[in-house]
Amino acid sequence: MAGKKRKYLDDYIEFVFVSLQKSNIEIPQCEICYKTLSNDAMRPSHLKRHLTTAHPALANKCKAFFVSRSQSLKKAKLGSSGAFQQLSSSTVEASYKIAMLIAKSKKNHTIAESLIKPSILVAADLVPGKGQANKLSQISLSNDTVKGRIGELSQDIKDQVISQIKKSLFFAIQCDETTDICHCA
Repeated sequence: MAGKKRKYLDDYIEFVFVSLQKSNIEIPQCEICYKTLSNDAMRPSHLKRHLTTAHPALANKCKAFFVSRSQSLKKAKLGSSGAFQQLSSSTVEASYKIAMLIAKSKKNHTIAESLIKPSILVAADLVPGKGQANKLSQISLSNDTVKGRIGELSQDIKDQVISQIKKSLFFAIQCDETTDICHCA
């Protein structure tokens, strides 16, 4: 038996939570840290606990402060997941090119977040100046992002090869004679 589905109330804004639709279920999302809670946690006591523990500096703010903050965030460009989307195409392109270099070097995709991005930021601070480091820090190189981009790049290469094979009239497959464990060809 499915549990009770709680509904978002407009009064929950005083706990800095807004409603987010996820697979046809309303879930609360914190406007400060963008953390989502389960539908069952959509209770004033749970929401207030998050506000007081995660954001104690905002616990004494009035409801009008959170309402105005919510309205300004609605004007911002948010994706379907509720997270901010990158506005600069150059940062996305840089992220794809770095992912391609990682894939070509056959290194673990976690190297981007642990080594490459910190190295880029240190170099940007020293060479061009502080302004460039802020732009470079927007390049998304988290483990999941790099893994996903490498997957997208490999799928694109596979699609290109398949489309070229479909366009050609003839193609050949070169097979090598191999033997199994019985030494039979």
